[in-house]
Amino acid sequence: MSTSRTARVGSTASGTATGSPTDLGAGPAKALESLLAAEQAAVYAYGIVGAQGSTADRVRAADALQRHAARRDLVAARLSAARRPVPPAPPGYTLPFPVHSRSAARDLAAHVESAVSDANADLVAAAPAAARLEPARWLAESATAAQAWGAAAQAFPGMPERSPG
Repeated sequence: MSTSRTARVGSTASGTATGSPTDLGAGPAKALESLLAAEQAAVYAYGIVGAQGSTADRVRAADALQRHAARRDLVAARLSAARRPVPPAPPGYTLPFPVHSRSAARDLAAHVESAVSDANADLVAAAPAAARLEPARWLAESATAAQAWGAAAQAFPGMPERSPG
């Protein structure tokens, strides 16, 4: 994030813990904070995707925006319940590339879903074993969404270093 409170879309990592939110350790809390930032960026990005996309893409983008906003709110509530700071979303983001076409809008959606996948993978790694199911499901959802928007399939979503090739 720059000092002008503008963040980079898709530049975050991490996820969400389950169970008693007050039981967060430093690792899961940091992962939740990173997931919050990724979800905030996704909400912003899907506004752009909807504005530039086809009619069908606008419907998909609106659904994705609602899903990411709900997850953002859930993650923020868990951080708050754990008495952790809940950083507000920056007022704007620097897009990773110009988005002036339907194709670029789909690429942005794939990019942001991949970033959310990375954040969820970090949370899965940071969470205690008993709390991994929920972020693992979220990881699967975001990886599937990234692929639906045109991202290449990964053998280990959120872990490119483990993917072949």
